[in-house]
Amino acid sequence: MYIKEKLKQLGYETTTPIQDGVFSHIDHKKHLVGLAPTGTGKTHAYLLPILERLNLEQQEIQAIIIVPTNELVIQVHQMLLEIDDRFIVKAYYGGSDKQREISWLKKAQPHIVIATPNRLKLFAIDEQVLKFKKTKYFVLDEADMMFDEDFMSFIDQVLPMLLQAKIMLFSATITSQMQPFIQSYFGQYDLIDTTKDHDLDIEYQLINIKYQDRLESLKKVIANINPFTCFIFVSKKENQDIVYEALHEMGLNVISFKSSLGVKRRKQVIEEIKAHRYQYVVTSDLGARGLDFEISHVIHFDLPHHLEFFMHRSGRTGRMHSSGKVITFLSVYDHRKVEKLRKLVDFKEYIITNEGLIKKQRKAKTISDAEKQAIKSIKKPGRVKPNYKKKNKIEVQTAKKQARRNELYGKNR
Repeated sequence: MYIKEKLKQLGYETTTPIQDGVFSHIDHKKHLVGLAPTGTGKTHAYLLPILERLNLEQQEIQAIIIVPTNELVIQVHQMLLEIDDRFIVKAYYGGSDKQREISWLKKAQPHIVIATPNRLKLFAIDEQVLKFKKTKYFVLDEADMMFDEDFMSFIDQVLPMLLQAKIMLFSATITSQMQPFIQSYFGQYDLIDTTKDHDLDIEYQLINIKYQDRLESLKKVIANINPFTCFIFVSKKENQDIVYEALHEMGLNVISFKSSLGVKRRKQVIEEIKAHRYQYVVTSDLGARGLDFEISHVIHFDLPHHLEFFMHRSGRTGRMHSSGKVITFLSVYDHRKVEKLRKLVDFKEYIITNEGLIKKQRKAKTISDAEKQAIKSIKKPGRVKPNYKKKNKIEVQTAKKQARRNELYGKNR
């Protein structure tokens, strides 16, 4: 009843596959791994059932939520308060007042802690002012963005403190870095894999710019689209300012979102983006980490150093039943990366024209009469042998090539 009422309060008429899975498994004794594409409601999938099960009268930490960035701490905190503001919640991220929080925690404990790994380490391990003995739920959200050597060292110190907690890990995929952790701590666990159950309405547009200048290509694309909000992802820090200045000079309503702004300014920029102050946002992969905005377009100015970030970047659009477009530039140096990405997404090839972005039409392959005769001349074996199809395919290709050569030779005589 609680979840139904809260979903109605939030304006959601239906639930997503990852939400259905978590709601039905939350009371199992096993730990839980939830896999789903970004933008499919993972945060509400764990917040709603956890809040339903917490005890307001118990003044102890009952739930801990770990996310990879300061911005996500702020976002999850806001989402939680929108659901239910009766609980004492502490959000710990870089830039918050350390000494004030230590003094408060020595006197009391919150119901819920939301923190980055570094901040949780500071208060739980270094200062030892967070008490986890009665914690019921330990959530690792956007987990594929957190796992490295430092994080593993930290988590090895934290988990022994969580004597009764159900561990819930959420990610877009299980990476090679996450597998040893799951094997060590999860034992038999509930796997809720909905990666193939979500039909996201995203069109992936691929523009082959070959040797052309990326910035000039970007300007041409922008001249031919009119997005509600467009995120432009730039991998190199030195290029981010260049792209921002170029778009600013074009008279566009644009902001640059980067780590050097500082936590307070970034928080302010996030609120401005949510308030639709900007049509274009130039960002590093900082903007790819789970932030929830109404975005109609994503442009990959260049491809990320780590290809898994391509899906995180792209997942800023097409969220929760909305449609979106993802535009990717293909230069002569990007072919290898794009071929790997083709296994994950169905690219539609586009070209930039004076009339706008036009979908590239593939030419249908035709077979000449000479090629048809050459194929017919290949004798089929009376008895089919192993690898017959493969050998026959090679013979057909060879015959067609020879027929084309003969035709070309005849024309040039």
